Amino acid sequence: IRMMWGISMEKKIMRIFAVILVVSLALFIGVFMGVGDIHYKSEVLAKETKESKGNKEMIATVMRDKEENARELQSFADKGQIRISIPQNVKDSDVKLNENIISSSYQVVIPNAGSDYFDTNPILGSVSRIDDFYTYDDGGNAYFDITLNGVYECKPTIENGFIYLDFQDPHKIYDNVLVVDAGHGGKDVGAIQGDIQEKDINLAIVLKLKELLDADLSIKTYYTRTDDANPTLRERVNLANDVGADLFLSVHNNSITGFGRSMTSGTQVLYYVSDPSGNSKVFADILLDKLCAALGSVNRGLVNGDDILIIHNSKAPVALVEVGFMSQNDELKKLTDESYQRKCAKALYDSIKEMIDITYKE
Repeated sequence: IRMMWGISMEKKIMRIFAVILVVSLALFIGVFMGVGDIHYKSEVLAKETKESKGNKEMIATVMRDKEENARELQSFADKGQIRISIPQNVKDSDVKLNENIISSSYQVVIPNAGSDYFDTNPILGSVSRIDDFYTYDDGGNAYFDITLNGVYECKPTIENGFIYLDFQDPHKIYDNVLVVDAGHGGKDVGAIQGDIQEKDINLAIVLKLKELLDADLSIKTYYTRTDDANPTLRERVNLANDVGADLFLSVHNNSITGFGRSMTSGTQVLYYVSDPSGNSKVFADILLDKLCAALGSVNRGLVNGDDILIIHNSKAPVALVEVGFMSQNDELKKLTDESYQRKCAKALYDSIKEMIDITYKE
């Protein structure tokens, strides 16, 4: 029995020793097999650290340059948030600035800048109001696509071989900010009578209103469209909300079919009944009174517009005017008449001014 027990113990000891040996061998192999990988990672880390220091040195050099050019940089800071160089061979008048208010984007185009433009002309400025900045060249022209993080007024200044872009809060420049929407557009033509489409009448009225508003330096007006574009309903109301509009006005025209179409005419105004401030109703009342008085149209009253997307999503006092009925022949002739459209535009402008005086003037 003792002999058997001794043999059994010996086997157990040998098994334990074997396990220890296998574990030790595995650790030994793991460590030495991993030395190459560890060494590689160390080299990469050292390289990244060196590059990081290099970048810091480069930034420090730039900062020293800024100190040396303090007067020039102070001038730059005073004039704009971004400074872009204009090559000597390019005339200031050839630089183009394209604006898309709906997408809060700007594009600067410098023609004939050359393929090496971006290698030799640094861009300086603040990115506090910039969401994305993309530069590229195409056919020797330099393009700067700038997407902002809000709706700002861009004030470009060209001087001494630079263009300065200053993106400012419109409320700090103008007494009041307004958004005007010409209903429909593009493939969304609205009401149709023969070859006459509502979208065109709406736009014609808004463009005449634009002439009046653009001449009023106390008001900054943003337009959801000034051509045959078709922003989505959400984009239209988002513009009003993003810019913090004091008023939001949408211009439309009416139409009905069936019995009574030849006898139904007049002006309606839809508004946000659920507006807790009550200012949407005040605005709608003013619009209805002035339009009917100026156009001699039938007063068809105010209409609850709470179920309309651009109305119930507007943070600003909002009204949607239905100037007239395209389905009524006599009224359709008036709506397509330029002098009638100007009367309408003037009534809309006067309504806006009165609403501002009531609500925003102390």
